[in-house]
Amino acid sequence: MLLITIVPFASAAAPFKVFVNGQPIFGPTSIVQFIGGSPYVAIDEISSELKLNVEYDGKKKTLHISNIGEPQSEVVATLKKAKATLYATKREGNLEKLRLEIDGKIRWFPDWKNSDFPSFGPRLFFDDLNQDGKEELVILLTTGHGTGIMITEAHVLQKTKTNIGEIYEEKLIDNPVAIINKNVKTKKISNDQVEITIGKKKINDTFYEYLKHETIDFSVYKNELVVYMSGQLSPSTEGGILITYQFKDNMYQSKKIEYLKKRPDFIMESSFQ
Repeated sequence: MLLITIVPFASAAAPFKVFVNGQPIFGPTSIVQFIGGSPYVAIDEISSELKLNVEYDGKKKTLHISNIGEPQSEVVATLKKAKATLYATKREGNLEKLRLEIDGKIRWFPDWKNSDFPSFGPRLFFDDLNQDGKEELVILLTTGHGTGIMITEAHVLQKTKTNIGEIYEEKLIDNPVAIINKNVKTKKISNDQVEITIGKKKINDTFYEYLKHETIDFSVYKNELVVYMSGQLSPSTEGGILITYQFKDNMYQSKKIEYLKKRPDFIMESSFQ
């Protein structure tokens, strides 16, 4: 008898009125549900008024919400052995709003950018850079390219224990331009010769204006983070500086600085393995 008396009383109750930007929503009898004492409204019921695209994939257990007319995010790099997928949105020649899915978790990097030119897409590596028995995820982004120019930046994500479990935490990388400015000196000794001094070592070569830093090319080479720096690519400047990094004091610092007559043959890790 108690149930019989309550049900008609509840059904007779006036539904909540929902307004979006001052306009009433004419949806079902009541689109408001109270859960734990707080009101909830289904996003698909108000998506058109908020000018949102809502896409739900029951199989993949994913829900995508975006502004109508805004470009959708897409996969821009994957690496199976790291169980890592990188997503981004294309906008005005760049990949923006990058997000990383790794080990079933998602991390957002709103400040990262990469060229959307296919030949300069993000590159992923998964290697034990600090010899701790665990692989680090290295993400290389191309932030500038053109005739004689190639600029990349590196991001190293290292698995770290926290009070909420293990997460991939980004580690600081010492700026390669600052490393060269501090440790490498050049002096022109003739019309076609320059003397390059690294520490106590001096090298003579026909190498000009590498301090313009028109090539900053990060990579992972023999399980180490490296960056090769030289002057322009076209016409190419002879020789360049190779910096090899080591993990020390909770950041990646230069371990070795050397002048090479020829750019090393880096293995270009595929972004879609």
